[in-house]
Amino acid sequence: MTEEVLVDGHTFLVTDEAFALDGTGGLFHRDTRYLSDLSVSVEGTDLAPVGSTLQSPWRRRVTYADAASTVNKIDESEEQKHTTLALTRDQVVAEGLGLVERVHVTNHARSATTVQLSVDVDADFENLFEVRDLSTGIDREIERSAGDDRIGWRYDPADAGGAATTVWFDRAPETLTSRGATCRLPLASQASETVTVAALPGGTDGPVEASLFDRAVEAAGGPELGVDAAALAGSRYGTLFERAVADLRALVTATDHGPVPLAGVPWFATVFGRDALLTAYNAVPVAPTLAAGTLRYLAAHQGTGEDPYREEAPGKIFHEIRQGELAERGEIPHTPYYGTVDATPLWLVVLDETRRWTGDESLVDDLWAAAQRAVDWLDRATDRGREDPFLYYREADSAGLVHKAWRDTERSVQFADGRPADAPLASAEVQGYVYDAYRRTAAMARERDQYADAREYERRAERLAERFDAEFWLPEREYYGTALTGDGRVVDSTTSNVGHCLWSGLVPDERAGAVVDTLLDDGLNSGWGVRTMSSEDAGYSPVSYHVGSVWPHDNALVALGTADYGFHEAAERVATGVLEACRNLDRQRVPELYCGFADETPYPYPSACEPQAWGASTPVALLRALFGLDPDEGVTRTPSSLDVERDAVAALVDGADATVAAGGDAP
Repeated sequence: MTEEVLVDGHTFLVTDEAFALDGTGGLFHRDTRYLSDLSVSVEGTDLAPVGSTLQSPWRRRVTYADAASTVNKIDESEEQKHTTLALTRDQVVAEGLGLVERVHVTNHARSATTVQLSVDVDADFENLFEVRDLSTGIDREIERSAGDDRIGWRYDPADAGGAATTVWFDRAPETLTSRGATCRLPLASQASETVTVAALPGGTDGPVEASLFDRAVEAAGGPELGVDAAALAGSRYGTLFERAVADLRALVTATDHGPVPLAGVPWFATVFGRDALLTAYNAVPVAPTLAAGTLRYLAAHQGTGEDPYREEAPGKIFHEIRQGELAERGEIPHTPYYGTVDATPLWLVVLDETRRWTGDESLVDDLWAAAQRAVDWLDRATDRGREDPFLYYREADSAGLVHKAWRDTERSVQFADGRPADAPLASAEVQGYVYDAYRRTAAMARERDQYADAREYERRAERLAERFDAEFWLPEREYYGTALTGDGRVVDSTTSNVGHCLWSGLVPDERAGAVVDTLLDDGLNSGWGVRTMSSEDAGYSPVSYHVGSVWPHDNALVALGTADYGFHEAAERVATGVLEACRNLDRQRVPELYCGFADETPYPYPSACEPQAWGASTPVALLRALFGLDPDEGVTRTPSSLDVERDAVAALVDGADATVAAGGDAP
């Protein structure tokens, strides 16, 4: 069955469509599974799901009945053609609380009855990596207890932090053990009874308030970002935007540094440097506080020393951070792990972009020392001589990433003939990020009267641009290569990565038209957005993670880049292709990625993260590309056929402009 996830910040629940917990299901918080079983049944009754509603990313309701309809069956039996018992499970996940569920049982028979409701529960405190089949050999001794209105589990290892879970019932069960509880419910005809069950990570011995469910509903949804998707209500993409805003809120967590987005669920409910930065960039016109919180959080974890295991270096921005027992024991390098090479230049890009949208120079002042450390890391990482100014990534000795740019899975970087390209590699889009980072840091340095530094940053950007055009350009294809190997060979596959170079401004004006033509040809453009790799390359697969699928966030950068170079019709084709695809997917939700087929309807990619933060932030970036939203020029109406959207976009952005200009957050 299809995997279903409810999420609020670091807390999420993984189930199947019927709310059953299989081997990878459970209630997770900060990479630990606090509940591995939660099943509900009625003695002597077979219940089957008949319908469900996802009310928000953190709340869902599913209804079961005691018999499937047999009204169309032709036989002589006396079997009933209707149900007599309905059960509804209403669940909400709230960060800081856990999982709270209301179980409603209704008797639709003509006579009264008594049912016995059973709730089976268990906890194993496995780490998320173990749930995903990482073998650790850890044998956990778990203390179990049961009494009055609750069941408890506790795990106290000697060499790492412990964990505890309490499952609480709002009425004293008839029977209660460490494995579950039963409740007898007398039901008159057409009457209902409700039992509330809560799973509380961290455990509690104290009283639990009876209104816990209502408090969880009120508390869920993350920090308020100030984004009002209702401005687009009634438009063609109104539902899509409302879902995207809700998904983004569900993945934002409050920190001491401000709100920060988590990457996605089910397995990436943690901060990723690259993902958080691109999410913040996309959303900065309407939620600048998210960008500020992300920048401050990542600066607080900026690398300070050399650590080959975690690939840490002074000034480097991390790739991924994890919590839980395996991180505490040092059995995984994500404490944090610094393997990626693109998060550091992107941090500089987002710092300047936030300054441009908010006019808040104090943010740059506060983070200027971190910015200088980041530039120093870029200088060291690109120090290969005058003729080779590129930023490469290399294989590490640790169990980290093979590829250290955004397409980071094995065999995700290939030559056109399908041969894998091995590190060291200088990925095309990373060079764009570095180029843009140098230019933007130069602008920020000038604001601080550091003119000599500004000139040096600009010189480095110019040298990088010259060498990029000379080394990466493929004249026979009139397109740039995907990457450059350490020995100077061009990885000649045709990929969407080059579209990021438009976003960064790295492509010379005279090459831009040819690049845009390739991005929109039948090889790369599926009709539902630009593929990660051309269907004309030997290694192409439409059902893949990185070699032929379509990623909404990837397309957002392509659309922004084509619009920046003045190719407005191309930007509209890219943007509307993605918006239409997501409007035709289940629940009108923006997923992590979808398949690269050019069929009449888009196909979801198996196991894609939903929700996913940079996917959820994509619609704002696409509107920016479609309508020419720029902090220096305000709202510039570019040529667009989406006339029905104009007033809605103007309302959304005009409100954002007003509050951002006043130094506040956008509505």
